[in-house]
Amino acid sequence: MIVDSHCHTSDRWYEPVEVLIGQMDRIGIDAAVLTQYSGQFDNSYQTHCSRRYPGRLVSVVVVDTRSEDAPDHLSDLVADGAVGVRLKPTVRSTGPHPLAIWRRAAELGITVTSLGSEDDF
Repeated sequence: MIVDSHCHTSDRWYEPVEVLIGQMDRIGIDAAVLTQYSGQFDNSYQTHCSRRYPGRLVSVVVVDTRSEDAPDHLSDLVADGAVGVRLKPTVRSTGPHPLAIWRRAAELGITVTSLGSEDDF
C-alpha cells in the first residue's frame, strides 16, 4: 500500500478533494493523510472528505489552542473521525493546565504532528 502522509485539500485555498483523488488514482497512491493547514480551525471540509472516501483519506486537524475548550474540541473532532492533530512544539493550553491539549491527544491515542520550530508554521 502506498500512502501519501501529508496532503492539503480545501474548498477555499488548495485544490478540492476531487482533484486530489484524481491525482492519487493517476499515480497509484492508495491512501492519503489530509493535513489541515496552519491557522485554519474549521476542519469540516476534511471531515467531509474523509467520510466521503473512507479507507482512502484520513484527517489530521488543527485546533485553536488559545481557546480554553481546545481539548474538548479536539475530542469532538476525533469522535468525528480525525486521527491526528497538528500542534506547534511550544504550544501550551490556556487555563490552569498548560499541557491539557497534549494530554488530551495522548488520552485519545491520536498522532501528533509537529514541525521542528515555532517559525515552521
